[in-house]
Amino acid sequence: MGEIVPRSIAVVGLGLIGTSVVLAAKARWPAIGITGLDRSDSLDGIRGADVVVLAAPVDSIIEMLPELARLVSATTLVLDTGSTKRAILSAAAGAGIPQFVGGHPMAGGTQSGPAGARADLFTGRTWFLMAKDAPPRALERATAFVEGLGATPHRFPDNGEQHDRIAAAVSHLPQVVASTLMTVARDAAGADGLKWAGAGLRDTTRLALSHADMWTSILATNQDQLQPLLTDLAARLVAIANQLDDREAVRRLFDDAVRAKASCL
Repeated sequence: MGEIVPRSIAVVGLGLIGTSVVLAAKARWPAIGITGLDRSDSLDGIRGADVVVLAAPVDSIIEMLPELARLVSATTLVLDTGSTKRAILSAAAGAGIPQFVGGHPMAGGTQSGPAGARADLFTGRTWFLMAKDAPPRALERATAFVEGLGATPHRFPDNGEQHDRIAAAVSHLPQVVASTLMTVARDAAGADGLKWAGAGLRDTTRLALSHADMWTSILATNQDQLQPLLTDLAARLVAIANQLDDREAVRRLFDDAVRAKASCL
């Protein structure tokens, strides 16, 4: 695909992802105009931008879409970076935004917020794109844009159903598990006992540093996909809790986990 260079972009939401989009765009296209808006700023600042990127929590994105629809032109490409997609794509369609493409960069960092932003945050990372009813030109422009930021685009042919099912398993489930595990360990060991924790607990609970501001809307908009996974996990934990002295059962669990882990190293 030949390069499609935007003349100007507007980024709404200047956290880790939004600020990294700004930095990556400046590095890739030094001459383009870039407007960065915090979520509390007026959306009027997006007027005239070729590309608008909504890098806010899912609920915030859904809330701003009706006003956004009154400000963008028929040729404005609108992308979002929300971690669930069905609710956002449905809201965008209802708002009547003609060139809306749902997106989700699989990128993050050890430091949240704008202080952790980097121009190379998306380099080599998958960036999911989807909008079953979007014009082909919108998907072409969205693909070129995320490639320009260094990401590897992957298109889903639906309106977020596949994305939300997969994200529940590989992203949302680990987050809830890590946060729950951290609280169980704290309650069992006590605050003083946690100081003796080794790399095992630190590594498996790294995600417990995530804040609720973003995750409340993610979990609420993907409850139907995540709830069965958590229920299944709880049942499996109960099963192994009752088989800790069954060496063959423990071996089967560990061996199966090793095989599964090999596919995502």
